[in-house]
Amino acid sequence: MDTGRNEPCPCGSGRKFKHCHGRGAAGSPEASADATRAVALLQRGHAADAELEARRLLAIDPRFGAAWACLGFAQLQQGKDPVPALESAVRMLPGDAAVRQVLGQVLEKRGMLAPAARCLEQAVALRPDFAGAHNDLGRVRLALGDAAGAAASYRRALELSPGDANASAELAALLSDQATLLVRLGRYAEAVQQYRAAIARSPVDARLHSNLANALHCSGDFRGAIDAARRALVLDERLPEAYLHLGNALLAVSEVPQAEQCYRDGLRIAPDHLLLLTARAMALRNLSRLDEAEATARRALGLQRTPELLSLCGNLASDRGRFAEAAEGYAEALALAPELPEALVGVARSRRMTAADAPWRASAERVLARGIPVAHAVNLHHALGKYHEDLGESEAAFMAHASGNSLARRSGARYDRAATTARVDSILAAYDRAARAALAAAGAGLQSDRPVLVVGMPRSGTTLVEQILASHPDVHGADELLFWNLAADQVRLAPVAGRAASIARLGAEYLGQLARHSPLAARVVDKLPGNFENLGLIHAALPEAKLIHLERDPRDTCLSIYFQGFSSAHAYATDLEDLAHYYREYRRLMAHWRATLPAGTLLDVRYEALVADPEPWVRRMLLHLGLPWDARCLQFHRTERPVLTASAWQVRQPLNTSSVGRWRQFERYLGPLLAALGDALPAGDTPSA
Repeated sequence: MDTGRNEPCPCGSGRKFKHCHGRGAAGSPEASADATRAVALLQRGHAADAELEARRLLAIDPRFGAAWACLGFAQLQQGKDPVPALESAVRMLPGDAAVRQVLGQVLEKRGMLAPAARCLEQAVALRPDFAGAHNDLGRVRLALGDAAGAAASYRRALELSPGDANASAELAALLSDQATLLVRLGRYAEAVQQYRAAIARSPVDARLHSNLANALHCSGDFRGAIDAARRALVLDERLPEAYLHLGNALLAVSEVPQAEQCYRDGLRIAPDHLLLLTARAMALRNLSRLDEAEATARRALGLQRTPELLSLCGNLASDRGRFAEAAEGYAEALALAPELPEALVGVARSRRMTAADAPWRASAERVLARGIPVAHAVNLHHALGKYHEDLGESEAAFMAHASGNSLARRSGARYDRAATTARVDSILAAYDRAARAALAAAGAGLQSDRPVLVVGMPRSGTTLVEQILASHPDVHGADELLFWNLAADQVRLAPVAGRAASIARLGAEYLGQLARHSPLAARVVDKLPGNFENLGLIHAALPEAKLIHLERDPRDTCLSIYFQGFSSAHAYATDLEDLAHYYREYRRLMAHWRATLPAGTLLDVRYEALVADPEPWVRRMLLHLGLPWDARCLQFHRTERPVLTASAWQVRQPLNTSSVGRWRQFERYLGPLLAALGDALPAGDTPSA
């Protein structure tokens, strides 16, 4: 059973035993035979016996390189310290690449990356065709931050790696390692290709599918990421990273409750998983569950103060109007990671930028130049746009926002104008006068005047109105509730005769949700702007609910949306002509509700009139809600309450008209929007030539 001199060496070098660790100190047949016996013991798993044999040989000749190597390998198998023996083997065997590879691997595991890299560099210098050593060197260089060197090592390993079936697992590992590097370099499309190639060779490796999900998410293919992460969980339902990547992709397509559930499922398996805790805190924030979000973030901070977590804590402080605390969070995050996209974006959103922020701009531009995940890049382009607008640089501002929208449009779902028009047609038919009368006759509605729905286009002033109303002692602001959006389609598509019971159930469930937000307030405000689609359903379920509709100049509204960087749920927001189409469909719906809802149900509030002369309009809104006047509503910017929308900073400033007519400074870029709006423009206004 001993290894023959002409057989492959058991060390895995691929060389014949007689030319590798079968060599004696002086090349004598006796020494080679002794070395053969020692290695054979190792091969059979008798590491302790191999160690004794190697020590016997070294007592005879301390210069016996093969014996030093055998001793090191035997100690490694037994969990002992092999480094002194392997270092002696390296000295005695100056031409041996395999010993240097093993020593490099041992040093890498101990965190001694620079010495490990030197060993592996020597190994590949001695044997340029040593694929395994090239791969190890790539991994060590990557850990050292030498991305270019790591890429070169991985490329060489892939060139040398055999393609036969027996090498599939090894090749899959090589491809996976290179893909990991490509993700780190921001080359996400290439990483996706490498992960797919690795999966082709190792299709049941759950981690490969999970890592593919992450690369797809970074590239902007969120649906592909969802599919890959779900495949990973089919293969290994206890893989925490798969829950993380699935949740991240769901969050990117605005399926926030499902994302939060994913993170929670992952934390059941790995309760102290830092990234899962951070991600769950983000999801809870998006669900307006700020107390839970802050508790989860504090738990994560107890494990490690990562830059991403500190940036999230800055966002949570900003939500509550604690801008000095938010600034401290962003500053600490940037001290640890000077070019962290999330923190750079947070800084821009939480205050007005000035010329003194030129270093911030330089950092943002460097980050975008190096390549980052699509979602971060989109947000950072829009943050740059805000920076330039704050400094009065209109052209640079518009171009930055346009770049962000172009990137989002390339990577996300396209807006389907025909589908939107068909959807609006369906809503109009489902809640016409006859249908509403039938639902009322069936007794579908519940009587309650607690709900207040503030609706309109995004960026039309709904956050401002909620903040004003929530400053009244009898009103609670519940932010944006997704309740009606999640229920509307199923109810609308059902026959009228079968809708009444569902509508009554929804009304009761909604009142229960409002009670959880505030059990005592006389009125609870839900300011999800997109509920303008659902007013027929809402009125059928809760006929005493009060509706407030915010109107704003369509040019300012659409421009503000275009500059905001909304999620993929707002696919229309990235293109000026798509925006105009969506705006016209919104106008068609609102005209229908005005014509069909009972008088006194819907109050139209013009944003420009509200900011120009607030008191009469605040009085009118409170009267609409059946509430007495309270002067605190005019001091809304002093009200301490969470605000999670993009207007979190603005609504905490005194009322002003600075955003009225904002579109004019960008008029020369808005030709497609103005032309497409057509008769939706205010009377007397026509697009400039």
